[in-house]
Formats: sequence, C-alpha cells, structure tokens
Amino acid sequence: MWHSEADLGERLRTMSVTGTSPDGAVQATVTGENRLTLRFRPRTYEWYDDGGLARQLTALGTGTWVAWTRRRAEITRLALGQSHGEAEQNRRHADDARTRRFTDRLRDLECVGVSPRRSVHLRLTGATRWQVEIAAGTVRDMPERVFVEEAVAAFDAVIGDRSAKLALLRAEHFDIGVPRSWLRHADPS
Repeated sequence: MWHSEADLGERLRTMSVTGTSPDGAVQATVTGENRLTLRFRPRTYEWYDDGGLARQLTALGTGTWVAWTRRRAEITRLALGQSHGEAEQNRRHADDARTRRFTDRLRDLECVGVSPRRSVHLRLTGATRWQVEIAAGTVRDMPERVFVEEAVAAFDAVIGDRSAKLALLRAEHFDIGVPRSWLRHADPS
C-alpha cells in the first residue's frame, strides 16, 4: 500500500541517524537532507592527534552512513507497505543486466570533499566506504569549533560531489531524460 509521495518525502526529509565513534568521544547526526551535526564530548578534542582523530572519524562516518542508508531503505519499504520478504523479492526481481552494471559502477563510485582551509579531506567510495584525512598540525593549531566547521564543510562537499556523480550515473544506465550529448559533455572519458 502506497501512502503518499508527500508522506514519503516528509519522512525521508525528517529522518535522522546518530552514530558514535569507536572511542565514544565523537558523535555525528545526519538528517535525511544530508545535514551533518558533529559533536565532541567535553574536553576530548584536544587529546587527539591528527591520525587518531582521522581513524575515529573514518569509523564514525562509515557506521553512521551505513545506518543512514538502511534507515532510508526502511522508510521507503514501510511507505510502500512491503514486508521485508516483499522488499527483497522486488529487489531480486529488478536485478537485470542494466541494474547490475549500475550497481557495479556505484560500488566503485568515488566522491571527494575538501574543507575550505583544506584541513579535512573526505573520500566516499561506493555507498559506504568513508576515508578521512586530516592535514598535519590541524588538531594542534585549530580550535574545536573551527575544526567542526571544516569537517561539516568537507561533508557538504562530498555529498555535493556524490549527488552530481549519482545523477550522471543514473542517466548513463537508466532513461531519466538527460540528453546523451549532455552526458558526453559531463564525462568526456
């Protein structure tokens, strides 16, 4: 049973997922509109070095993004009124050669985002593999508030890159109304 597109859109927009770093000191919340809130437990930021914080944020990003992706799929399944079995059956039924090629390319899709001061570099490969790099001296020289702003800006940049690349990938594999000449211009390879 399909409830309504407005209902589904509202549920997707208002969803949020929160994850915690493996050491418990950093928390990230991502909304359905891909807005990130990043928080450190009091007096923990200054104890990190650049590499240690990058490892914590990589694990946090991966775990939170996997949860976000699953939550989005669950909201869609519920809006369609499907059981878990029905959703899996529909997924398998839609598994044709074109969809497999799309999924293979999606698995390798690499998206990047860099903060304005170039202190935080993010890479998202496929749908779930996050990699965070923090420029040397960042934690030592940058206050927590500024670091959080940089991290959020890098996240926004990687999401923007992902959105653009996903649109091109969908247009390449499915007829979504994008003229072929535009696709060739966007990706001359």
